[in-house]
Amino acid sequence: MVDPQQHGDVRWTLRERGVTLAGPDARDLVCEVPADALRHRMSQLESFLPDLFTWTSFDIAWAQRYAVTTPCPILYTLDTGEVASNRPPGMAKNALDPGWHGLIQQVLDDRALGWDPADPPRPGGVEATTRFAHTRKNTLPNRGWA
Repeated sequence: MVDPQQHGDVRWTLRERGVTLAGPDARDLVCEVPADALRHRMSQLESFLPDLFTWTSFDIAWAQRYAVTTPCPILYTLDTGEVASNRPPGMAKNALDPGWHGLIQQVLDDRALGWDPADPPRPGGVEATTRFAHTRKNTLPNRGWA
């Protein structure tokens, strides 16, 4: 038996954004995933930063960028009760406190740099990223995620 809380994000995406190529519509096969179930699942991801540090560190700029981009879809889901694609970092600039705009823009600008273990994070980036990773309380529900 599948736990209804488990994989809710995948089921939501299939049901709400799936494209039927053949056969029945996904909405006829997959039951609705309540917004509160998605929010509950995302709220359990508070261990994100400690988990991240089990396999990388902020000595590498890529890890710092990853630690900013990953919470964005989590924050989106907590606020809207929907699952987002990879657009949330840019969308977060509209929804979060303007104090985060510089960090988010820096990460968006540097994403193309990719993985380079010799590339250190920008000065002040680690401290800002650590604060950002705990921004769940700073979200602004349903405001400007478009």
